[in-house]
Amino acid sequence: MSFTLEVAIEAVKNAVAEINLSLPEDKHVSDDPDAVLFGDGSALDSIGLVNVVMAAEQYVSDEIGDDIVLASEAAMSRKRSPYRSLRALAEYAVEVSGEGAEA
Repeated sequence: MSFTLEVAIEAVKNAVAEINLSLPEDKHVSDDPDAVLFGDGSALDSIGLVNVVMAAEQYVSDEIGDDIVLASEAAMSRKRSPYRSLRALAEYAVEVSGEGAEA
């Protein structure tokens, strides 16, 4: 199976669902792909973001059958953060996996 954006979004949603299990209900992260993941309007603080990204790395790695790093200096230094929404994180995961558009 190809690692598509749709598969990546599901992997990131699974990560969010896992993290939500440990959060109070009023602090749950939305699984809407376009909802704010980190920044103004997000329920996550920086530690929460790290937890989501680490869980996303695991779910994405399971999908592609190889380790992937989503938390890197390159990701953090981008003009448009890959952490702004679930969709942005999923798009970044596809790019990093080598299945996405040319860098």
